[in-house]
Amino acid sequence: MNSEQLSGSWTHSHEEDQGDILVYRPTGTFAFPPARGRDTLVFGEGGALTEHAPAADDRSQSTGGNWTPLGMNRYRLQGMTNTPSRVIEVIEHTPEVLKIRNV
Repeated sequence: MNSEQLSGSWTHSHEEDQGDILVYRPTGTFAFPPARGRDTLVFGEGGALTEHAPAADDRSQSTGGNWTPLGMNRYRLQGMTNTPSRVIEVIEHTPEVLKIRNV
């Protein structure tokens, strides 16, 4: 998979998760059912990453960082704060769905 294909904004559709596989849908075009906050990953050009997650009061809190392709459909996500990096594996990617697993 080409790294540029991963670019864009993807929101966690936790209702569709399959065991350890997390399902994300395009943020702007998918009709999500109501939920108390959802995680969103925004993969930008040049390795820029923004993660949006619900804070204690359910409002979205953003964290900047970067993403790096590691090969074999794996990527390192690194936040700019003191959070440790994590590695994800892309299981499936189409314009309608992004399925990942934390490695």
